[in-house]
Formats: sequence, structure tokens, C-alpha cells
Amino acid sequence: MSEKIKYEIAPEFRELESWISQLPSNFSRSGETIFKLRNEVKVFNIGNYQLNVKAFKVPNLINRFVYVYFRGSKAARSYSHARKFLSLDIATPTAVGFVDCTKNGLLNKSYYISLHLSYNYTLREVLDFQVELRDEILRQWVRFTYDKLHKNGIFHLDYSPGNTLISKSDGQYQFSVVDLNRMTFGPISFEKGLSNFCLLGVDHTTLGLISSEYASLRGENPAKAAKIIVEIDRKRFTNIEKREHLKDILKRNFRSGHDGK
Repeated sequence: MSEKIKYEIAPEFRELESWISQLPSNFSRSGETIFKLRNEVKVFNIGNYQLNVKAFKVPNLINRFVYVYFRGSKAARSYSHARKFLSLDIATPTAVGFVDCTKNGLLNKSYYISLHLSYNYTLREVLDFQVELRDEILRQWVRFTYDKLHKNGIFHLDYSPGNTLISKSDGQYQFSVVDLNRMTFGPISFEKGLSNFCLLGVDHTTLGLISSEYASLRGENPAKAAKIIVEIDRKRFTNIEKREHLKDILKRNFRSGHDGK
């Protein structure tokens, strides 16, 4: 069975339909790669537009089925969530569209297209002490997270340092959120809100600064917040260590099973 292509384009970018419909066949042959690990990100100059295209790797067999019939692909979810963000005045690169490729009823490749956004640095550089006024930027970022995401019932499940882009204009910091395919929506309690900052991999002093700012925004006790966030962080690392230990056991058992043959 031949590959089928499904795409959706934001109404204001209909003039790009011809190019987007041919993206799967042209992606590998053109554009400038700016990131490549599991997924690949390329920049394309098309007419008056500079487009950022994220090509998601082919998912595992179960998700190839689930993403077609139940959840939507990562590209489709990125597009939908970005449109929601923009409707709520939450900064994210402008969503242009997405493309899904299916073969034999299963998802193959998928692509999310947005306008390319220029920025000064990511939150990672701030956390790594590569940017002046680190603490003030972190406080402003916490306020952005609470005012824009948590108040709107948005919980970013991959809120890691590389997924916040930062620009400075007229002395003010502007935060833009990327990698939007993994979100949950609904009321966010104080404790759950604090847990959103625990993918940063930072020291307890920085966690204390973040939790204190968040507590002041929510009218909670800073000491209580610091205790909660450190405990959440400790549990997260314990779970990571358990998973890594289990992986090591499975790998050893796999090797010993093959060595015994």
C-alpha cells in the first residue's frame, strides 16, 4: 500500500499549501539542519517566510497505531497546542501546519511547521550561569509560567531548560515555549505547579529561589514550598535511579542469555 499524506494548514498560510503538501518528499533534499538527535529540525526559506520544520522520528509500533486512531501524532498535537497557546496570548513560534504520513494504516513520519523564531538564548544558558542577571530572569520566568501556563490550566510535561526560548527587548525578557506535543489541561494545584519545575536538574539553592517566587505568586508559605519542591525533586531522582538500575539488570540478563547459547 502506498504512503498517504494528510496535512492541515493555518488559514492565514494557505499560500504555502503546495509546498507543505510536498514536504515529505523534499525534506531530506533541502533546508538547513539546525538540530538532529532523535528528531530533526530544519529551517527553510520559502518566499517571504522563514519556516522551522520539525521531523519526528518514526514512533514504535504501538504508537504508530495509537497516533493515527486515538491521540493524534506529535506533529498534530504540536500544531493544535500552539494554536491554543496563541489564542491565549502565550508566546510560542507561530503555528503554520503539520503533515502526517501513514503507510498500511500506521503512522510513519510526521512534520510540524512553524515560523522560525529568533531568540537570544534558552533557559539552559541562564541556569548554567552564562547570562547576566540570572536570578532576575528566573524570577520573571516563574511569573511567566504561573501567569500564562498554570492560570490557564496548562501543564507542560516536557518543561525542560531547552524548551524555553528567551529574547530581551527594551530591558524586558520575553519567554517563548516550544516542544508542545506533551501537555495536560485542567486545574493546577500548588504542589503540582511546583512539580513543573523539577525537570531543570538544578541545585537546591536554585530550586529554593524558584519555589519562593512561585509561593509568593500563589500566596503560600516559601518555607513550605521549598520543602515540597526538594521532596518532589528527590523522588524524581530516586525513580530515575530505579529505572536505570532495572535497565542494567535487563541488559545483563539479556547478555548472559545470549552468552549461554
